[in-house]
Amino acid sequence: MLGCIVFPIIAFIAALNMIVDPFSVFGDKFYSWHSYGMTWNPKTAKYDYLNNRIGEFDAFIIGPSGASSISPSVLEGYTGLRWYNTFNYGADMEYTKRLADYIVKKHRPQQILLCLPVISADAYDRTINDITYYQPLQMFWRAPFLFADSWYASRKIDLFPTISYFQQSFDSFVAETGEYDKTRRDAESIGSIDDYLAVYPEFVDPWYPKVKLEYIDECAAALAEIVATCQQYGTKLTIVTSPILADNAKVYDVQQVNAFYERITQISEFWDFSLSSVSHDPRYYYDTTHFRNSVGDMMLARIFSDGSVYIPEDFGIFVTRDNAADAASLFARIDELHISAPMYTAQVPVLLYRHISDEAETPTTISPGRFEEHIRALYEAGYTALSLMDLCDYVYKGRELPERPVVITFDDGYLSVYTEAFPVLQRYGYDATVFITGAQFKSSRSINESGLSPPYLGVAEAIYMHRSGLISVQSQSYSMNRASPCDQSLRENVLQAEGETENKYIALFRHDFALMAELIKDSTGEDLFAFAYPNGVLNRNSATLLREQGILVTFSTDDGINTLIKGLPQSLHELKRLSVTEDMTGSDILNMVT
Repeated sequence: MLGCIVFPIIAFIAALNMIVDPFSVFGDKFYSWHSYGMTWNPKTAKYDYLNNRIGEFDAFIIGPSGASSISPSVLEGYTGLRWYNTFNYGADMEYTKRLADYIVKKHRPQQILLCLPVISADAYDRTINDITYYQPLQMFWRAPFLFADSWYASRKIDLFPTISYFQQSFDSFVAETGEYDKTRRDAESIGSIDDYLAVYPEFVDPWYPKVKLEYIDECAAALAEIVATCQQYGTKLTIVTSPILADNAKVYDVQQVNAFYERITQISEFWDFSLSSVSHDPRYYYDTTHFRNSVGDMMLARIFSDGSVYIPEDFGIFVTRDNAADAASLFARIDELHISAPMYTAQVPVLLYRHISDEAETPTTISPGRFEEHIRALYEAGYTALSLMDLCDYVYKGRELPERPVVITFDDGYLSVYTEAFPVLQRYGYDATVFITGAQFKSSRSINESGLSPPYLGVAEAIYMHRSGLISVQSQSYSMNRASPCDQSLRENVLQAEGETENKYIALFRHDFALMAELIKDSTGEDLFAFAYPNGVLNRNSATLLREQGILVTFSTDDGINTLIKGLPQSLHELKRLSVTEDMTGSDILNMVT
């Protein structure tokens, strides 16, 4: 009698798990939501995903979560190969060995990049009791997923209708490449260290468990098997260690680290990125154990000798038997790697102007005389006006900025920028950026609640200023900048409107961007790479979409001075600006930007 009750229940659970497939280990044929399964258990879900795509990839990234910020697309740019990132939760070289054997023999890749963090020798072939850490590549490995708690299947069913284009906590992988979906974190704004620690307090006095490298021999033996397999099948193998924070390094025993390095170099040379000046700044990390994608890009730039990418001088050591002891000794000398912030950060003030006129047509109107007073004061005080590409070159390429930098911007694209401000900027040789709204570009005037607003720039004026080499014309959207309640043809801002579906919003956003990019390209020949949020309104979704479209620099209307950080593109996001008013003197401006 009991069997008549239990068997149907077990059969139902098995059927439910087969169909819903919450861990994506049975092909996920009904939902085809592989990223969800990878979020629960990347080992098993990625194995199943790849096993159904034999021959699609030419190269693989292998390793624990320390490999998560190594980009397949960046590697494709360097090698011309199609890469997949198989990183998983937990550092266990026994599993890494089996995974590498499967990938080499089944997928026959041309290259493998193996991430071998020092902590790999802390555990080996560990006992696993948590289904989210279960492993494939062993007998009957799918059985636990067939009879898993029905809660997992029910949760997937409940969450499926809430799938969003934007990354969510329960859907944090990109199935097509194996990467973490870090689009939201990569779209965030990063500035001063104090601000960062306020948002992410886990970096303040973090706790790490003591690391005991008790499995160095087992780790080395597994690596030797991987090396031998790659050699047998003609697969090029590159080995790297992953960056860790300085506080994390202090829980390692230096003698054990030295033994690890000595043992590994007996088998293979490797690139060591464990410790550097990057280890002393938490802004280069998502959390206390995972470095940012931009740091992964720096790793690859070092390996491939890409001089166009900023790389700290002490970042990356090619370790051989001859220098293994020196490389390992950094764990004893971690404090020596700290460099002062001014070596890799810059304080940059940005001024925000709008309309220049003797007639106070808007609350933010500045008279021509006052504007020239501001520019003259900056010039005589030794300030250099920067273009936005100067800022990009500092962050992306590490090119130094002048001692006293300032950025001058104009919102709304009024004609007075050409008639009043441009001649002054020419006299002093100062760069500036004008943000225009595409729908108003070429318009002579528009109506607001007070009557006629000032006229806007036209194509001829934009071309003339751009040809001077001093003025860049960039975007404030095409039709998402309603400066007045009467401008009903324009959207109020770049946010999703109430009652608007996500798909419609994204389509409209991309269409608006495409119109603006085409307009600026046709008018000035310049690429669209900077964006000023209309009315200063933004959220993480709009920031994500802009970054997706290739926007490098964005501006808010928040007040303050910006901290730019070499190697961190997020320090160019949502830059603060100092709004200028008519009552400010030249001395006031100097006090603001200091």
